[in-house]
Amino acid sequence: MKQHLNTAFAILALLILTGCSTKISTDKNAPTSPVSATVRLHETQAAYWASAQGGKGDITFKGETHEFSIRGVGAGGTGLQQITATGKVYNLQKLSDFSGFYTGFRSGFTIIKGKMTAKLTNGNGVILYLTGETTGLASSIGADKFEIRLVNP
Repeated sequence: MKQHLNTAFAILALLILTGCSTKISTDKNAPTSPVSATVRLHETQAAYWASAQGGKGDITFKGETHEFSIRGVGAGGTGLQQITATGKVYNLQKLSDFSGFYTGFRSGFTIIKGKMTAKLTNGNGVILYLTGETTGLASSIGADKFEIRLVNP
């Protein structure tokens, strides 16, 4: 028992020293096209080998703000974390193209507070680049597929 406790504390210390950040598949080569819209979102993610997530946000497109919901599933990771993020949207020609299924990959750790970045793409070619903060306790590595749905299109 004492050995397991010592191992747990060693892992916790290592995670704290490595920055406690969550990172979701990033691409340093953002599109050169103009930004189509901006988003803000708040999401909760729970995982134990498989993950579930849900939340809400808003998109500002052509000067108007619209609410959306998020729900999805994934594979990999353990723990519970809250994600608050903002981002830029590319390749959005009409608001209805924003809704759809997005895919992305994640890896990293959150202990109390962390940071996240993400590049996500849907079937309409819309790309989201997100940055934000995470709170909770989670080890996240895996793939996600989630749906964004406009509340009142």
